Amino acid sequence: MDFVRIDYTARVKDGPVFDTTDAENARKEKVFDSKRVYRPMPVIVGEGQVVKGLEEALASMAVGEEKTVELSPDKAFGPKDPEMVRLVPIKYFKQQGLNPIPGMPVELDGRHARIQTVAGGRVRVDFNHELAGKTVVYSVKVVSKAASDNDKANFLVERSFNDAEGFAIAFKGKDVSLDLPEKVFMDRNLTVRKASLSAEFFKYLDASSVTYTESWKSKKAGGKKEGESEEKKE
Repeated sequence: MDFVRIDYTARVKDGPVFDTTDAENARKEKVFDSKRVYRPMPVIVGEGQVVKGLEEALASMAVGEEKTVELSPDKAFGPKDPEMVRLVPIKYFKQQGLNPIPGMPVELDGRHARIQTVAGGRVRVDFNHELAGKTVVYSVKVVSKAASDNDKANFLVERSFNDAEGFAIAFKGKDVSLDLPEKVFMDRNLTVRKASLSAEFFKYLDASSVTYTESWKSKKAGGKKEGESEEKKE
């Protein structure tokens, strides 16, 4: 199972770019998202983390190799399923304080959807992926592959925290310890991220335990406070 980092740009065939790892390209194609971190994306090949056709292409690619692949709907975001389109009374949206308009993304019954039409007191809602039924084209490059367990550990940290910088990782047999950088302490999802990362260490690195250490320092004194370290095993 390969751990790879990829750069890519994806577009609808004969249409617009809908995703890219390149910030400059995102600005050029008017799909830039200021909340997103633009960098090579970590992918574990074989785990369904990208669309089927792209994953099949990655399975045979070497580091530094570039490829352009055209993917039919069944290898991309699936065919358009008419049964995934529902009519919902407009009063449902009014009760939620929403004014439904065509093209508006919504969440119904815990599923993401998009409004198609609003007419006659009813709203047509499409639960298909917005790219369902589309042929798409990926221009992809394999930037790097993780070789050692330490490389893979950094890879998994990057997947969980979007960045592995500042994390100190150490192995002792099958026990893994991580010193967390101060920049993640205020993350409201920190506990969930640690639980998810621990599960990935268990699955992909056959770890027996994962220990996290958080060191808090007094900014006024420039030193350590009593009880600054908190360790937790997942």
